[in-house]
Amino acid sequence: MKILEVSNIPLALALKKLLECEKRGLIVKGLAKRTMELAESLKRCENPEKLYEELVKLGLSDLTASMVVDTAPKSIDEVRILLSFESSSSVGEIVSRVVELVSTYCYKQS
Repeated sequence: MKILEVSNIPLALALKKLLECEKRGLIVKGLAKRTMELAESLKRCENPEKLYEELVKLGLSDLTASMVVDTAPKSIDEVRILLSFESSSSVGEIVSRVVELVSTYCYKQS
């Protein structure tokens, strides 16, 4: 397997891409196989692609959006920690929106 592109994406999206490679008959081994195993064990969201898109629309960087999807923070404090990587001055305004989005896409409403 050859690296064609490097980008910050959530583990769930990496898993999807690697599964697509397997379906095309490519052999997934080494780091890619371990990534698949990790991603499978850390699945937290029902629709990680949509959550990722929504977070990027809010203005979060790819890296921060990926960390939010991977960790699925439940509280404002957990989100604030992840958003500390952002340089935007409007981060304080979107913290509660991030919690709402994670709740919508990652945790089933009872």
